[in-house]
Amino acid sequence: MKNKFKLFLPLLFFCAYLLHPVESKILAQGEGYSQYSEFLTEQTENYIVNIFISPVRPVVGQQIFSIEVLEKDTNNPVKDLKIEVYATPLFDDKKQFSPALSSSLMEGNYQSILRLEKKGFWLMDFEINNDDEKVTISEQIEIFERNRTIDNSDFSYAFLIIQFIFFGGLIYLFVSSRRRKKKLNI
Repeated sequence: MKNKFKLFLPLLFFCAYLLHPVESKILAQGEGYSQYSEFLTEQTENYIVNIFISPVRPVVGQQIFSIEVLEKDTNNPVKDLKIEVYATPLFDDKKQFSPALSSSLMEGNYQSILRLEKKGFWLMDFEINNDDEKVTISEQIEIFERNRTIDNSDFSYAFLIIQFIFFGGLIYLFVSSRRRKKKLNI
């Protein structure tokens, strides 16, 4: 029994390692560390704009956009910009708006939080304004339904696999104890 358990434990840790997503982590203003994925990088006439999104896989609900603005020539962070973020569902004219607030911890970083409550494609507009000029960067994003069912989500399958392993282990212990008890009685 101990030998089988010694083989089972590393297999369990290996499966857990494979199912755990590894992404870069950056500081989110007011909420510690969040996992972000790169959403868009674009160069304009004067700026290099890097936009990151959290959660890594955008689902219906709160989306946090972290916007980094750098000077094109010097790669220095740009402060005192007015950035506005607009989200429009595809084939709909109801825009959502959120200002991007500057981060007190990282110069040149701005954060915007939007609640996108409809699955599907959304058009994102990032308007960067410094009193002299206004630059608009647009990109499309797909928002997925929350994982509440067992459709085709990795999380649902992982949960089922873990449950199968757990109940399989209980059944194995029950059957092996019955066999052992039978051998001892004979």
